[in-house]
Amino acid sequence: MTTKDNIEIAYWVTSLAILMATVYYIYYAPIKAVKVGRDLNDEQNKDNAKRNLFLTLFAHRGSPVSYPFVNGLNTIDVVFHDTPPVLVAWQKYYDSLHTTNQINLDETRTLLRVDLLSQMAISLGYGSLKQVDISRNYYPEGHENQNRSEWELRQAAFDFFTKGTEVYEAMIQSATFKPADTDIIESNKPD
Repeated sequence: MTTKDNIEIAYWVTSLAILMATVYYIYYAPIKAVKVGRDLNDEQNKDNAKRNLFLTLFAHRGSPVSYPFVNGLNTIDVVFHDTPPVLVAWQKYYDSLHTTNQINLDETRTLLRVDLLSQMAISLGYGSLKQVDISRNYYPEGHENQNRSEWELRQAAFDFFTKGTEVYEAMIQSATFKPADTDIIESNKPD
C-alpha cells in the first residue's frame, strides 16, 4: 500500500465520519430545538405565574382578608416552590395568622406580610421596590364606608331574623295563641 492509498482511505473515512455526523445533527437538531423551546416556554410560564401572583398580592395588600389575597396566599407554595426565601417568609406569615394571643398582633402580621411581598419582589427582580413602598397602600374612604354599610345591613338583618324567630317561638308556646279562623268557626257551630 502506497502513501497515496493511505491518504485516499483516510479521506473516505473522514468523509464518512462527517456524513454520519451531519445525518445525526440533521436528525436530532429539530428534536433538541423543540426541547429547548419547551424549556424556555416553561420558564416563561413559571415567571409569568410568579409575577401575576405577586401583582395580585401587591394589589390587595391593603385588604388581606379579600378573596383574591387569600387565594393568592394559598398558591404561594406551588408557584414559588423553587424560591426558598419566599417560602420562609410565607411560613412566618402563615404562622402569625394562626397566632391569637400576642401583643401587637396586627402590627406583626403587617410587617410579616410586607416582608413576604418584599422577598417576592426581590426574587422577581424588583429590587428597587422598598419595604416602605410595599407597606403603603391606597384604600378609598368610599370603600370603607361601603364596607361599613354592608356590615351594618347584615347585622340588622341578623338581628331582625333572630328577634323574629324568638317572637315566633314565644307565640307558638303561648297557650292563648289561637288562629283567628277558629273563633269564627266556633261561633257558627249549632248548639
